[in-house]
Amino acid sequence: LGNNVVDLRHVAMNRLSDKLGQLEGTHQSVVAAAYQNLLGTKQIHQGVVQLLGKKSLDDFVNCLESELLKILSVDCIFILLERPNGSVDLLIPTDYEPTIQTVMPGFVNTYITQGGLTELSKVKLRKATIVTNQLFENTSCKIESEACVQLNLNENQIIGIITFGSSDTNFFEPGQGTDLLKFFACVCEKMLERWIT
Repeated sequence: LGNNVVDLRHVAMNRLSDKLGQLEGTHQSVVAAAYQNLLGTKQIHQGVVQLLGKKSLDDFVNCLESELLKILSVDCIFILLERPNGSVDLLIPTDYEPTIQTVMPGFVNTYITQGGLTELSKVKLRKATIVTNQLFENTSCKIESEACVQLNLNENQIIGIITFGSSDTNFFEPGQGTDLLKFFACVCEKMLERWIT
């Protein structure tokens, strides 16, 4: 072809090739996200099945400290329960620290919002902060990200949170889906209501 003639077939082929590359990249991302969702669903379901088989609070706590860490691929799980105003301390056992901890009224809102003025969210996924580092200071590894889910036992008589800590900075991030964590937290609420009333 002469110098002043444009090969439109070549231009069109290059554009189609670029679009095909973009589509392949999008396809791989969608498949990877679907796989991660499927894996997350399987892990939560396995964890719930393990919890449902526990007959005592001792067994429940042991499960949180060992089996569930492996199943959910996290480094620690803590449950923090607010001591109801004017309640007898025996309502919430203190023998299971740090896995189950008793905290002062108002702590849950402060911890989830990290002292901010935002409305209380039922679920929070974030990188570790100075405050979260204090909670996880006695863990065997440095916690880099966490998920917090609010708990309401016995129709809000006892408020709490369940926290999952991971040494992976990107394990829990804002924007990830939280439906499975909410489901897991609901199961924990029902289990705890058997022993903490």
